[in-house]
Amino acid sequence: MCTVRLVGIEGTTLHVQGLDVIDGTPVIDIKPYTPPYDEPKGEVRVPEWVYRLKY
Repeated sequence: MCTVRLVGIEGTTLHVQGLDVIDGTPVIDIKPYTPPYDEPKGEVRVPEWVYRLKY
């Protein structure tokens, strides 16, 4: 698992930086960044709805 930076959205395609896979590999699951569990590098912006999750 890795934390990535979302750099763009085109329809159903997410463009990210920092994903540790081979180009073209299908992504099975996407989870939001959750502050108590993730340790990203650099600055992070978190949507307000993430703080309302019960995890």
